[in-house]
Amino acid sequence: METEIGSHFFNLDCYDGIECVRANFKNQHFSKHIHEGYAIGIIEYGAQRFFSGGENHTSGAGSLVIVNADSVHTGGPASENGWGYRAMYPTPDFFDDLLSDFTCKSKNAPYFHNPIIDNEQLIRKLNLIFSSIADKASRLTLEIMIYDFFIQLTLNSKTNNSVPPTEKAKKSLLNAKEYIHAYASQEISLENLSRTVGVSKYHLIRQFQSSFGITPHQYQIQSRLQKAKNLLKSGKEPSRVALDCGFFDQSHMSRHFKKALGTTPHHYQKRVNL
Repeated sequence: METEIGSHFFNLDCYDGIECVRANFKNQHFSKHIHEGYAIGIIEYGAQRFFSGGENHTSGAGSLVIVNADSVHTGGPASENGWGYRAMYPTPDFFDDLLSDFTCKSKNAPYFHNPIIDNEQLIRKLNLIFSSIADKASRLTLEIMIYDFFIQLTLNSKTNNSVPPTEKAKKSLLNAKEYIHAYASQEISLENLSRTVGVSKYHLIRQFQSSFGITPHQYQIQSRLQKAKNLLKSGKEPSRVALDCGFFDQSHMSRHFKKALGTTPHHYQKRVNL
């Protein structure tokens, strides 16, 4: 039986519906993109080559891989047969709530320094979570397993409580990022953006990419895709979503969707709403 190529997204019935995916790819090459949440998963077979945290990495079958929230990364095959994986996308808010019992702070979202975790116990725990999801375990069972895994992951990994680019970037660059995200669906001119945040166009382009790993326009596309995912989940027609998010048309949105997520808007909407 051949492995079905593509991705299946779905949301859990706990912890505010953490998004999950099971995917199999052979020739998919993900362009630079970001996720609102962390990408934390297991390579089930094959091997993946990816860029994250300013470096290139290769993860083989059985590897536990982490990409930090809002962190630029890519992905592609590192073996002839491609690779398959299961992943969860917990948000920074999820970690804030989860770890508040330990820190008594409101902001606890960690920054994981190592993208590949070599810890057999954690790998077993995450594999058990995914198999329990497939077996339709009870909500309480899943909540306990997920809680335990993420607590142990944070305690046993090299982390700190803030993302380095946010600390290093000047306030003007953070303002630029927030402005682009807020008005992602609109046409934003470089002139207006530089004037709004008080930085020259030349320095804005160079410093933005240096701090965040992508250009202002690329970040705008990623922000549009994040909005599109939410609208598709709500049941809105893909053609309408494309226009509401600032894409030229549905094919324009589909092209960027496929490059970043490995699936089409129509397929994503169909599978995530099952």
